[in-house]
Amino acid sequence: MNAVIEKPSRAKALKLLEVTNRLVPELTLGKAADLIYDLREEKRDLDGKVKKVEGEIATLTEQIFGMLDKQDTRKAEGNRASISVNYAINPSTKDWDATAQWIINGKRGDKYAYAHLMYKRIAAPAYRELRGLGVVIPGQEDFTNRTLSITKL
Repeated sequence: MNAVIEKPSRAKALKLLEVTNRLVPELTLGKAADLIYDLREEKRDLDGKVKKVEGEIATLTEQIFGMLDKQDTRKAEGNRASISVNYAINPSTKDWDATAQWIINGKRGDKYAYAHLMYKRIAAPAYRELRGLGVVIPGQEDFTNRTLSITKL
């Protein structure tokens, strides 16, 4: 899958500018920098609150597991919610070489039989490192992701 970001047409760009001006009148680059900084700080505050709540949920979850185990049950019900224990087996790779070889070998001549075990994604940091060394990887092309850096003055 190749991700392509196309430059918007002039008409689309003007429409976007019109919407932006309606939402944030007289937006200058300086005002935009300050506004995006304020929004990022607001998000950081909210992220902190979310992190605190997630910690409380994790603590309560462990307590609930203990209570369920002690009462030898997998379900409970309150006035507004019910809880139940679910189980799922997940992989924990101990020997990547053995696993990769097994996947590559496939089964009964079908070398793609176990390819579905792998995610179809290349590790970006490793890719950047190899590209920096001049290595060309077949089937890959560079995609430049453009982001905005926000720094407090």
